[in-house]
Formats: sequence, structure tokens, C-alpha cells
Amino acid sequence: MPEPVAPGAAWSALGRALLTGPVARRPEALATALRILRQRRAWLELWQGDVCRQRLPLGDGRYRIGRDPQLELPVDGSGISRVHGIVEKQRPQARDYRLEDFGSANGIFWQDRRIRSIDLRHGDQLQLGSPLRAEAPTLRYCQPRSPLEQAIHWGGVGLLGGSAIALSLLLAATTIAGGSSIRAIGGPVRIVADNGRQIDAAEGAPVALPSLDAYPLQLRQALMASEEARFGWNSGIDLFGTLRSALRGTGGGSGLTQQVARMYYPAVGNDVSVARKLRELGVAWQLEAGFSKNRILKMYLDRAYLGLGTEGFEQAAQLYFRKSARKLDVSEAAFLVGLLPNPNGYSPCNSKDPTAGRERRNLVLRLMQQEGYLSDQQLIDALRRPLNIDPSACRESTLISYPYFSDYVVGELEGRRFGLNLRDEQLGGNYQVVSTIDPRMQAIAQKQLGRFLQGPAAGVGLTQGALISLDVATGEILAYVGGGDYARSSFDRVQALRQPGSTFKLFTYLAALTADLDLNATVSCAPLGYVAGCQHGPVGPTGTISYADGFAFSENVVALRLAERVGLNRVIEQARRLGISTPLDSTYTMVLGGKETYLYELARAYAVVANGGGSVPMHGVRRIYDLGICPSIDTLAQCPASGVTTPIGERSRQLLEPAVAAAMDRQLRRVVSEGTGRAAAGVADARGKTGTTNDGVDVLFIGYSPAMGILTGIWMGNDDNTPAEAASGALVADLWGRYMRAVAS
Repeated sequence: MPEPVAPGAAWSALGRALLTGPVARRPEALATALRILRQRRAWLELWQGDVCRQRLPLGDGRYRIGRDPQLELPVDGSGISRVHGIVEKQRPQARDYRLEDFGSANGIFWQDRRIRSIDLRHGDQLQLGSPLRAEAPTLRYCQPRSPLEQAIHWGGVGLLGGSAIALSLLLAATTIAGGSSIRAIGGPVRIVADNGRQIDAAEGAPVALPSLDAYPLQLRQALMASEEARFGWNSGIDLFGTLRSALRGTGGGSGLTQQVARMYYPAVGNDVSVARKLRELGVAWQLEAGFSKNRILKMYLDRAYLGLGTEGFEQAAQLYFRKSARKLDVSEAAFLVGLLPNPNGYSPCNSKDPTAGRERRNLVLRLMQQEGYLSDQQLIDALRRPLNIDPSACRESTLISYPYFSDYVVGELEGRRFGLNLRDEQLGGNYQVVSTIDPRMQAIAQKQLGRFLQGPAAGVGLTQGALISLDVATGEILAYVGGGDYARSSFDRVQALRQPGSTFKLFTYLAALTADLDLNATVSCAPLGYVAGCQHGPVGPTGTISYADGFAFSENVVALRLAERVGLNRVIEQARRLGISTPLDSTYTMVLGGKETYLYELARAYAVVANGGGSVPMHGVRRIYDLGICPSIDTLAQCPASGVTTPIGERSRQLLEPAVAAAMDRQLRRVVSEGTGRAAAGVADARGKTGTTNDGVDVLFIGYSPAMGILTGIWMGNDDNTPAEAASGALVADLWGRYMRAVAS
């Protein structure tokens, strides 16, 4: 059998194959060099004391060991049978050999135990006969790695060692440089309707317990045993798991800190890629440097996704067991922890495998026993305990979310009114917010807008819409839809800057009424500057028309002549008085609604007219509970006064004289009964105004019903400002009428 090639010579052969010799023969030389590098040699050594007596190279044959001199490995010595043992491969493609005792009298011993057979591994030593006899010969098996295997092995060791050193240096550098750059971790905010239904943008927004100690010890132990037993002392990063999942292109492989990085920082992402792993590691390093282990563990307990729309162990405990996480027993805690790898798949509501949750619970309990958290008897007792899941969990687990509105509420909480810093790492979040939304109206709004976008709107090239409804007396937001599909685009069009078109004429006519101008006076319909003459009313572009008729039929030239008469600055002053905050200038474009503004500001301004000229403090928050003070989410009525915030209502102000508001109300009524808003006339007492910009880029209708006490503003258009020439405010008035009739019924 040829002697193995030394590793240095094998690598030299590879270098020569790559760099020298004829180019045409290099592939052959390279293949030969690689074959040499992959070669492994195996041999047996027979030792007597400290002396190697024989060396037998192994190939593909069958090798007999014994005192018969005709055998492949003859052994002298007392106690050795004629054929003592046999060495051979079990299969031709096997890497190692197997040694079997051939019925010897004194046996073969490995680690002081007599064996019948053994799969040999490099470095194994076996005694032929009893090891108690000093003269018993020793058989050594040798099959070192090939040069290529050695290179891969030590390269891997070096990579892991280098990663550990690099991680330690990064953490040290981060600490020396002043700690983590991550200073804010947003606390959970749970938003509900007045009837208690949760409506958060992120379905199942979490509800956290106030401290880590509030979570029961057995829950924390179950989490440690199942997810990461080394969490308490490691660097927070599972290097081996990360490397494994990155190389295999699979998910998983993340320690608890890495999972927290994904939960709290959406920019990390959830894609299965090396880039995501690197982003995850970066955030995890910052978390480890900036927060204690207890803080990170609580963050995990607060936000972990547990299926059926739930986030956090407190919310999951309420759903599955109808109790606080504080009161979970060890079996219930193990069940919830068992859901973590595949929350919906292991859910008891999964009809395909209803026992999966129980099996996962039992696995977690056994892991807890292995880690020393449970005694044998405690394990048996917990395994025998029924799950006792709340039967309503599967029926009620689909949470209804109003994402655009809940985003608005979060903005209101962080705004001037409440000034909450929800991202403060110590003080932020953990609130339950009772909102003003009317679930019935909201459901109608979402349904009607969605249907309209798929039907009449699509027919004229409109792809997006927004709607807001207010209680004109209180300013409470009753319905709020910021777009057609939040999952595709979370951009809120209620708060988007768009041209208001003719809905802006409200401020010109209010300025005229405030100045005691007679709207029944007539005015020329002739063109003015770049603005064409009358186009919609009963007279042509060269006749005369009253200011009132000009408003009803939305004649641009009439609005311009009225604005010139009253003064453009007074128009701007009126808009500012009623809450328009966007930039305005003294131009014809401004008068005709060519300057961008917000739908919600227009709606609030029209609501002032509907409210008899009184201010309308638009808002979406009715009450705030601090769950760090309230003893339980189920007993908010008993929450101490210090844990409840009831917003201070805005002081009522008379922004318009009642007579002016009444006169404007009559003009808005005529728009629906005779003018451009006739499509809304299905609502008996409807008032409102249409708005259409050039080429139908933006189309609006803002109107109200005094009998219902509700004002609704609707915008439709395209996010990329694509024209829709066939669209008009009359089309939106049709949607307004459908929606308001559905609300009234």
C-alpha cells in the first residue's frame, strides 16, 4: 500500500497544477492534486507497552488479528486466540472500519469494558485480552483527516474563534464609546373602541406587565429551557445558530436578543437572507451593550408573537386561559412557550393537528426537567394536567383592526395634546387607550370605500380614497379610512397634502358673508384672466349669474370675482380661522383650491358651519389608562384616579356668527338639491360641496346631515397624481350618499 503523501507536498502539487505546466493539461493536473488532497489513509498499530511492534495499512479487504502467523496481523502473547478479531468496512463507501470479536477466549476491551464490536474512530485504543494483565497488547486505530479536511476543519475553528473575538471587541468598543446608540424602546399601546374591541394597527398590539417579576418564575424558566438556556451568561448572540442558518439559507438560529431585535426594530426585516442576519446582529450588539439581561428578557415577554393575533404573554394568557400571565401555572406557561416556534401551527385552533399544542407543551416540560427546574414528580404532575383552553379563543381570535385610525391615535398621543413619549425606554408605553371610533360606522366606511374603489372609481381610473367622519357637536372621529388597503400601503391619505379643488370655495363665500355681501347679487360669467367663463350653471359663459348660483354650480369665474371683491387676504384669514394650516398665498390658484391642504382640516372647517359656527375640536382619544398603575386590564373601572387620564375638552369658541353659519348652511344645501352635489341627495337633509381639480387628479365631497349630526369628508384620486379626466366631485358625492344612507339605516 503506498505511503500517504505529506500535506505540504499535496498542497505544493495543487499550487503547481494551478500555476505551472501547459494550460491544456491543467484541469487534469488539478483533478489529480485534489484527489491527493482528499486522500485518507487508515492503519492499525500493535503496541506492546511503549513499543510499536507492527503497523498494518488498511485498504478495502478483511483483516484478521490473532496468534496464527498466517493472519494479516499476527500477535504473539499469552491469552491471544488463534483468530482474536476481524477488522473490515461494513460497506465499501464507509469512511471508517469496524472491529468484531471473533469469539476470542479473553475478549477485546475498550475503555475497560469488554465489547463484542465497535465502529472505530481515529485514536481508538483497544486491549487484546484483559487490561488487568500488564502484558496485554494494545491495538491502535489511526485514520487522520485528509489534508483538505484538515484545512476545512481549522478554517472553521478559526472563523468561529475570530467571530467570537470580533464580537467581544465590538461589545467592548461599544461600551467604551459610551454604550448603545439605541436609547428608546417603544412601549406597547393598546387601542380599543368604546365597547372594548381592540382596533390597533398592528393586530394584537401587546399588553405588558409592569415588571419582569410580575411574570411568574415558571414562565421565565420555561422560556430559558426551551429557547436559550445560555441566555443568562452568553453575549446575546447565537454565533453557531446564526452561521448555520446563514449557510443553509433557513430561518431560525437566533438567540433571544436577536429575536428581540426583530420584534422591536422592523427595519431588521424577516426575510431569510445573510443581509437580514447581519442587520439583526448589529441591533443585537447594541441591545446587549445598552440594556441589562433582565430588561431584554422582559422585552421578549412583552412582545413575543404567540399566534391568533396575540403579541406578548399577557395578551396570550388572556386569550387562551382567560387569566393574567401573573397567574399561569407551570403547565400553562409551558404551553405558551411551546407555541413560539410556530404559533399558528401549534395552536389548539389548528384543526389539521389539534394535538400539536399539547405535544409542544410536553416537550417544554421535559426540557425544564432536564435543566433542573422540575423534579421527576413535578414533571409527571404537569404532563397529566389538562390544557383547559378557553373554548372562545378560536372564535374570537380574529382581531378587528382599524390601522389608519390607530396610527392617527398614536400621533395624537405623541402630539401637543398629550405629549407622551411612547419610545422612552423606561417610561414609554403600556397604556390602554379608549378611542372615539364607532365600530359600526368604521366597518361601513371600509366596506363602502373598498367596493367603490373596485367598481365606479376603477371605471374612471381612480385607485385610492380616504374618508373621515366627525360628530359635528363634539369633534369625535367616528370613522377614519386612510386608503384602500393598509397591507399594501400604510400611507394615510386623510393626512396627505392634496389639492382641495372647489371645496376651498367655502372660505371665499364665508368671507363674503362675514362682510355682509349679498350672495343674491349678480355677476358677469365672462372669462377672467386664464379662467374660462361659466360652464356648469343655467347660463352660458357670457351671461350673468348670482353668487349663490355660482356656488351651487361650482363656477370658478364667479368665485374669483367674489374673492376679488371681498379681498384675497380675507379669504386666507377665513381659512386660517377655521383651521387650515398649510401654506396659502394671494393668488387665483389659491381661491380655486390649487394649493394643497389636508382632508381632515377641510372636514373640520366644514364641521364648524354644521355646528352653527362653533369650534369643533377634532379628536380620536376618549380616555387613557396607565396599565403600570391599574391593577388589571379586566378591572379598569377600579383603576386609581392616578392611572386614568380623561382629556380636557377644548374650550368652545364661536368662530362664525350663527347667522353667517346659517347662511352658509343654506348655500351648501342648494349644492345638493340643485347643483353639482345632486348625487348625494339620497340623504334627505344633506349639505355639502364637491371639489374637482384639473383633469380629475383630485376629486372630493365634504358634507353633513344635521339630523344625523355627522359630517363626512371623502377624497379620491391616485397616489402618483395620474389624471382621471372622467372623474368629478359628483362621483364622490355618490359614494358619500351611499355611505351616509348605510350609516342612517
